[in-house]
Amino acid sequence: MNMRLLSLLAIGGLYLALAAALNAAEPAIAFVSMERLFDDYYKTKAANVQLKARFTSVDTPRRELLTQVKTLKAEVEKLGAEARDKSLSNAERDKKRTAAEDKFALFREAEAKLVEFDNTYKKQFGDEMKQSQQKLVGEIRAVIEAYVKQRSIRMVFDSSGKTLNSVESVVYYDPALDITGPILAILNKNATEPEGSKTTETKSTKKTP
Repeated sequence: MNMRLLSLLAIGGLYLALAAALNAAEPAIAFVSMERLFDDYYKTKAANVQLKARFTSVDTPRRELLTQVKTLKAEVEKLGAEARDKSLSNAERDKKRTAAEDKFALFREAEAKLVEFDNTYKKQFGDEMKQSQQKLVGEIRAVIEAYVKQRSIRMVFDSSGKTLNSVESVVYYDPALDITGPILAILNKNATEPEGSKTTETKSTKKTP
């Protein structure tokens, strides 16, 4: 069975499922924007703040390593140019050449440390982001599942999904079938108000003497 036939069978199965859902007495399908749910979920915003703080904490040592690499590279280039300067004596040029070789060794060592640093934290941050995203998406899916089961909804589509051609997978749907708003309200019902907002509200409600 080739891939084209499998694709046609899959489309056919989806069509039959949609037809059955649309023919039901109650709407049995719904649409959500997983992109909006994920981005506007208060836990996602909190996770982004934490990841940004983690990134900032390692940015300073990385900048120090980068500065060291750039400084050593400049020194190697300067010493190399002086080693080729024929206005200097042979002894002086040999001295500059030796110094350039020693500095080059330090440059390569610093460069290796920078690469190792980047690889280590790139993997670490990548793993942390992946785990965080999986946890948040799992929570969102659980809320969606509980919501639709209570309303006998049997199928939910992601209206923010894209095809391989970067085209919306859902071209059109009745806005009445969109449950993004209610799901987002459930997700954020326990969200704490940002400290900045509380301060602003307190100041605005304070009576002037």
